[in-house]
Amino acid sequence: MRKIVEFFYKLFLSVLIVGILSFLYISIPVTDYSLSKSEKHFDSTEEFVLVYSDYIGKVVDIKGEVTLVDRQDSVYNIILDSEFCFSLDSSELEKSVEENDVIIIKGRFTGFDAENLFEPYSFTYCSLQ
Repeated sequence: MRKIVEFFYKLFLSVLIVGILSFLYISIPVTDYSLSKSEKHFDSTEEFVLVYSDYIGKVVDIKGEVTLVDRQDSVYNIILDSEFCFSLDSSELEKSVEENDVIIIKGRFTGFDAENLFEPYSFTYCSLQ
């Protein structure tokens, strides 16, 4: 009888600990990278290409020439120097951006876009600087 009580006591403690840890993990607030400060400013896309692997998951500023502006519903996709894809919510785009404009854009580098090999450098949580 004593072994059964000890077993249920250990089971109860284990379930309680797992439940508390799960609750804490779920309740952690999501990071809003659009409010984060940039870790590094790059004066050109070529400068970023040399060290891109060091900045996966980090927020950076990149200066470049707009080669394409594509609007899909409430999202703008801005391509810099034919290689860098930045996705902006239309509410984040305060001024008009045209092709051949030179802009500085801040975003969180997510890595390569495996679905579209022509836009290998993809960024989220973007805003114009």
